[in-house]
Amino acid sequence: MSRKWTSLRNAIPYAVLLLLAASSAHDAPAQTSRPTTSISSIQLTPYTTPDKTAAAGVPSGWKVTEGTLTVIEMAGPKGETIYLGNAFIARNGTFQAGQRPAGGADLSMPYAASLAQKLAMILDQNAAIAGKPAPQLAVTSTTPLQVPAILGQCGRFVANLSGTAQGPGKIMGALCSLPLDYAGIYKNIMLMASAPVAVAAQDAPIASAVFASYKIPTNMLAMKLAPYTLPPLKRPAAGAPKTSTLSPQADTSAECFDLIVLRETPNRQLRKKCGGLAPNN
Repeated sequence: MSRKWTSLRNAIPYAVLLLLAASSAHDAPAQTSRPTTSISSIQLTPYTTPDKTAAAGVPSGWKVTEGTLTVIEMAGPKGETIYLGNAFIARNGTFQAGQRPAGGADLSMPYAASLAQKLAMILDQNAAIAGKPAPQLAVTSTTPLQVPAILGQCGRFVANLSGTAQGPGKIMGALCSLPLDYAGIYKNIMLMASAPVAVAAQDAPIASAVFASYKIPTNMLAMKLAPYTLPPLKRPAAGAPKTSTLSPQADTSAECFDLIVLRETPNRQLRKKCGGLAPNN
């Protein structure tokens, strides 16, 4: 999709996109029949990245094409793809396809834009950087996710995609646009699956099963969700107690992202600190 993380800066991966989110079978693209396959009946082979930063199940006949720094990408036998664990770094500003702003961001993009608009700009940027025409995106379904303010804005999406070398296809996933940081930069994290139109309906439960199997260790997820640019450090007062590497807010951010975006936890089982009804402990 886009360039891979090559280092950690300010305790956060350097950049890329498309963390593909858990879109359930009932969110399958329009104009296809509802899949009848049960997610629990799909056989997956466990896979862990060599650096132990992420794990997921791989469907029969699929191959892992990338596995590093929380990113897992895999390809199916009929032209399908699933992307797990990518993040795209944006600077708040006017979008211009093919241009990268200074400071390590992947693109400039208005923070006030809708999630559907951000998805389109991200795909356009990826195509422009690769020297390809912009794909035609038609979002057919969006479902907001109720998340704590520390996670910004999140939602699921289903869309038709055309104008690519692979031909017409359908994508489904979830995108989180995290809050602006100290320098006006923000992360966009997404899970996404794509498939040719002819196989999209039967592949929807496979993608959902893979999404549900995706796991990132809490410390890595907390770093992934942390601000890209941290505010200047302040020297602690003499005699002040030492603080842990991960703040309570970082732990909460990681826990709520895992429960809401990756696990699709029902509200009655979701902890109150994540906006649900269940006790925190």
